[in-house]
Amino acid sequence: MFLRVHHPLTAKIIILFVLLLLPAITGASTKVEPSKFIFTLKPGERITDAVKVTNIQNREANFTANIYDWTLDEQERLVTFTAGSLPDTLEGLIKFNPRRFTLKPGESQYVRFTLSAPKSGDWSEKKGIIFFEQELAPSDQGIESAIVTQVGATVYLSFTDTLRAFHFYGAQVATPKGEAPTVLLDLANEGQGHIRYQIFYQLMTPDGALLEENHLGEQLILPEVRRQFSFPLSGVLGPGHYHLSLKISFWGTTQQYQTSVAFTIEEP
Repeated sequence: MFLRVHHPLTAKIIILFVLLLLPAITGASTKVEPSKFIFTLKPGERITDAVKVTNIQNREANFTANIYDWTLDEQERLVTFTAGSLPDTLEGLIKFNPRRFTLKPGESQYVRFTLSAPKSGDWSEKKGIIFFEQELAPSDQGIESAIVTQVGATVYLSFTDTLRAFHFYGAQVATPKGEAPTVLLDLANEGQGHIRYQIFYQLMTPDGALLEENHLGEQLILPEVRRQFSFPLSGVLGPGHYHLSLKISFWGTTQQYQTSVAFTIEEP
């Protein structure tokens, strides 16, 4: 959910990213299902799907569906832009029905949207966020600014000729004294579409005794991005030699990447 505050005099806009589609957020007023759509189309092909929007507040609300461009900053935080601002925009490729609607408390509306793939051109993936925006009137507690809440669903549109290319540049384990070791991965998406991946690891002694294993949640890396992904091991290890086995699996394919890292923790 986003909160956008419009100041009546300066027209200054402040956007606060809270979390998308997190039911536990205090004050959340809208529920959107599902939260993510991933499509692959042929040139000139169309597809129609629907988002379910539910008003979970205790008053009637008016909603408007809008598409926004987005990317991630260096800290992997979501940054949104007006549609048409980025090269991978969905502007002109998506239509809504209905675009504006009203819901009573507890009422739901299925909003259909149609995506149209271009017949020719660049086959890099397109993406956007469908935000269902509701403007709340100024409160009677001295707050003069109107608040626009945004709750949305992410849409990815790739094509049969979209190139996907993942590159693993290496791994190492940092071992700061008195702290848990940290695994550092150097990853890159050198293709035209986003890549979703998961990491499974096992920490062992040189003789194969298992000390720790874990499966990290789904990760995202956007096209033409190289990133340093890190995660800590669970505890402080004593001096000695260790072996870390890594397996990376990818959404939409059975392909996997496996590697291992040997590291040593020295005597203090």
